[in-house]
Amino acid sequence: MIRVVRIGSRLDVAGATVGLVAMAVSLTPSLLPRPAWGQGLVSGLAFAVGYGVGVLLWRGLARLSRGRLPDAAEARAWIVALIGLAGAAVIMPFALGWQNSVREAVGMPDTNGFDWLVAALGFAAGSWLAFAIGRGVAAGYRRLWALISPRMPGRQTRPRLAAVASGATTVVAMLVVASLGLSALSLLLTLASQHANRQYDPEYAQPTSPLRSGSPDSLVAWEELGQAGVKVVAGGPTAAEIELVTGVPAEEPVRVYVGVDVPGTFEERAQLAVDELVRTGAADRSVLMIAGTTGSGWLDPAAIDGFEYLHAGDTALVALQYGATGSPVSALLTPDLSQDGTSALVHAVTEWWATLPEDDRPQLVVYGLSLGSFGIQAAYDDAADLLASTEGAVLAGTPSFTPIWSQEQDARDEGSSYTLPVLDDGEHVRWADAWGGLETLGGAWDSTRLAYLQHGNDPIVWIGPRVIWADPEWLKPGQRSDSVSDDMVWIPVVTAFQGVVDLILSTAVPEDAGHKYGNLAVDGLHQVTGDAGLDADAIDRIRFVIEQYDTFSPVAN
Repeated sequence: MIRVVRIGSRLDVAGATVGLVAMAVSLTPSLLPRPAWGQGLVSGLAFAVGYGVGVLLWRGLARLSRGRLPDAAEARAWIVALIGLAGAAVIMPFALGWQNSVREAVGMPDTNGFDWLVAALGFAAGSWLAFAIGRGVAAGYRRLWALISPRMPGRQTRPRLAAVASGATTVVAMLVVASLGLSALSLLLTLASQHANRQYDPEYAQPTSPLRSGSPDSLVAWEELGQAGVKVVAGGPTAAEIELVTGVPAEEPVRVYVGVDVPGTFEERAQLAVDELVRTGAADRSVLMIAGTTGSGWLDPAAIDGFEYLHAGDTALVALQYGATGSPVSALLTPDLSQDGTSALVHAVTEWWATLPEDDRPQLVVYGLSLGSFGIQAAYDDAADLLASTEGAVLAGTPSFTPIWSQEQDARDEGSSYTLPVLDDGEHVRWADAWGGLETLGGAWDSTRLAYLQHGNDPIVWIGPRVIWADPEWLKPGQRSDSVSDDMVWIPVVTAFQGVVDLILSTAVPEDAGHKYGNLAVDGLHQVTGDAGLDADAIDRIRFVIEQYDTFSPVAN
């Protein structure tokens, strides 16, 4: 039985030993630096989980040995604490070096003593939380056992078989309870997200321009746009602001957005988006962008604003909200929504665009970040279909479970890096992790271009289930990115666990690292879609403006 540790209580020696080893392993470097509280929390969770594993393993071995192994002696908690402090004193210099090497890779200052004080508090909170959960699970198991065991047939005649059957039935019952709990949690999260989706930020006022959805002239009601949609249609630069930055005459950009609260199927809402494009005169613009949203309907303002600056406002943007939950919940529980909703929009807009005169229609491009990139790619059979159906694509921070992205990665030219591949000498598809990276190949780049933007330390891109049991390609010699610490090595299970933590903290880093692509997206859009005849100084001014953006987190959204 795992007990919540209190001062003066006793600890199982086997459990404490494995727990301390797990805590030490949790200090090894991963893709991204962690804030002090995050590192402490992770180490606390690791100690508690390791403790539980150690207790279960030792007791299992003792039972299998039929008593030939001694029970793991219990020790006072302060004895274990002293052993832990001694171990920490040995490993701390290494841990400091490991963590600082990760921080250096993303341009963050070294950690200091105060950080480790905060980490110690986080450790206490993390270990207490994990022990409390473990104690609750153990108590639930005992209660279910007490309920099921007396009712199991054969208790008197075949006690061992009855005991095994009771144990198996208890485990199944716990899994059923856990499944019901997750379903209830999913429902609560969905309801909470729907409520939050209808809470508009007062900073964003209803647009009056007929070129925006949600305006008095719009086919989409302001009340149906949703929280994320409101920020899209009520945000962005005006024609005057674009002129001030670029130095060329500008137009008011078209922004079309259909919220999840609009009645109807995905196909009906996608057709409404097309009707909005017709109403706003989008067919007369130079460039039309279909933007894939994240789980809550969010679009990176740095990317879409930068796109409008590049083309002096002679643009139309269209997006559809397929859900209201954040990307982590959406990706885990309802990944089909991203595929179905974005695919419906892509197909409807593309069919309408194809009916326009070929020599007098806007350039059609698609853009997506994170789950938005996944949704955009789900609308096409493969990369060839995407390139044949559009006139350019910019896809940033693509999740590792995206089929088309995986196919393109695996088809890379022999000798090219997994983290920055080269495919067919960059004729159609190119990858970049920094501003200017799409141009480094030189050579011919087809007029219809697909650009993948991916940082070498973005866990959204690299962390997948295979990391649990297999050394990932992106960590092997000659394949890893310069933005990944040389001290990071693959450790079975541990690297996956650290990767999950990195996923949560993937935007708690400076710009141009982790899962932050606002600045890089502007360069990608420039290389793929061109510009309104701007000079180099104007491009530099746009970049400066975008670098000042304090954007929301695509992970939380």
